[in-house]
Parts: sequence; structure tokens; C-alpha cells
Amino acid sequence: MPSYLTAPDGFGAILEHLERPTRPAQLAPAQGPAQLAWCH
Repeated sequence: MPSYLTAPDGFGAILEHLERPTRPAQLAPAQGPAQLAWCH
């Protein structure tokens, strides 16, 4: 039987209880193509 989270803060509370991050990871800045690094 499937389970559903209906409370808006339910998922965050579960993640906090499991000591997992509640916010997404920060994205690294974009970098150029890797093949250009060895052409210099």
C-alpha cells in the first residue's frame, strides 16, 4: 500500500530526523569544455 505525505513540512521533518540535508546542494559555477584545458 503506498504512503503519502500530506503535511507541508512532513518531508523536511523526516529528513531532519534522519540527519539528512533539508536544502538542495549549491551548484558549482559553469566551466568551459574539458577538452580546451590541454590545448594550450
